[in-house]
Amino acid sequence: MSLRPAFSLDEKDVCPPGSLFGAAIGSPVGGFWGTLAVSPPRTPPTAASKYEPLPPEFHLDAKPMAPMADTKLDSVFPSWMHGFGDNVALVTFTHSVDVLTLRASPRLECTNVVHPTMVYADAVEWRPLACDASGLAGHLFTLSSRGRPTCRIEATICDDRVSKLVVVQPEYSPITVAAKMAPPSSLLVFDDLRGHIDNLRALQQTLLVSNDTGYVPTQELVATGVLDALVLRTDHSCEAVAARKHWKGVKLTLSELSRATADCVDAYTNSELRRVGQRVVDVEAWRRVI
Repeated sequence: MSLRPAFSLDEKDVCPPGSLFGAAIGSPVGGFWGTLAVSPPRTPPTAASKYEPLPPEFHLDAKPMAPMADTKLDSVFPSWMHGFGDNVALVTFTHSVDVLTLRASPRLECTNVVHPTMVYADAVEWRPLACDASGLAGHLFTLSSRGRPTCRIEATICDDRVSKLVVVQPEYSPITVAAKMAPPSSLLVFDDLRGHIDNLRALQQTLLVSNDTGYVPTQELVATGVLDALVLRTDHSCEAVAARKHWKGVKLTLSELSRATADCVDAYTNSELRRVGQRVVDVEAWRRVI
């Protein structure tokens, strides 16, 4: 037998029994959430109020992604990014694996960029050149800048005209080229210079109409007005007179080679710019000094 307080016998305060072993604890007036500072949990949202599910990443009905624009040129010499100083007489080229940012906005890059090698000169000297084995004769023209040799131009003469040209930079040797300490373009040999120029002119026409043809000028060079202005000072011997004559011929021939090379460089650069849908204003600005 147990004694219960009188208020517990009041029927209005007692909830219906909810246990097999006795009356259940009554719920307080106002419910269990009445004295709490937080709101009771709400009814979960219905399916009609939910956002439409996103399609999976590879859903067949998903909209195709917009194709990314190609912003990379390939194997281009960016002439507009290089300055040609007052004493630059010749420029040779090196093909690299570097990636160079040409413009930040709109984005423009070049992979396998072509780098220039500047040959400076403010004077030229001459001495006779002869080959005992072949019996051929010619001239050795040495370019120098501030008294330091920067380039040798060996001209072979046949029938009183330049038949072969060899352009050698001081850092060249078979060992330095094999060790990649000097670029292959530090030695340029033109056995048939006239035929070489004709081939470049034919290549230019192909580059103007074909997007599948490339050009890297690692076997050519360009000459500036500095080379043309170099005066060969010699004595008044018969050999010296012939040397001055042939020096003018060398400069004319190199200038012709230079124009053909620059034409191919510009044609290929414009072809690459068209391929990626880009435009550069100063592509041919370097022609003012070439």
